Amino acid sequence: MSFTAQRVSQTRTICLSASPGQVFPLFGPIGEKAWAEGWEPNMLFPADGVAEMGAVFTAQHPTEGASIWMMPIYDQTLYHLTYFCVTPTLRVSHIDIQCQAAPDGTTDATVTYTATALNERGNEFTARFTETYYQTMMANWERAINYYLGHGHALPHH
Repeated sequence: MSFTAQRVSQTRTICLSASPGQVFPLFGPIGEKAWAEGWEPNMLFPADGVAEMGAVFTAQHPTEGASIWMMPIYDQTLYHLTYFCVTPTLRVSHIDIQCQAAPDGTTDATVTYTATALNERGNEFTARFTETYYQTMMANWERAINYYLGHGHALPHH
């Protein structure tokens, strides 16, 4: 039996209640810890966790095991970053985040996730990664980030 990898890509723009200069750092590996419950990156390079092009880290997911993350694009001027994430037991993901100033001083953050299966379990993941699932995921991000921006700490039990 041969394996045929499935790929899925979803894009959504979320509205965040601060300027791109305030919002953009929250998408870096360490910045995400401020608003994403359970997010604990293990920085490999640079060791101090500064977000930069070429950064590499690992992270654990309760049901998926360890993932290896790399940041090939980190542009503070254009508020654009990209991650590649390899979860060896499941998939390879490409995450692209572009922040843009909205006329009212807030930020529109466009987040695109593309996942490619590495095995049949990965194909099961891509089948579940529907537009509805992604809309819910991004709504949760929007709520958690805006809560952090308004309160200075993570939303309890996000």
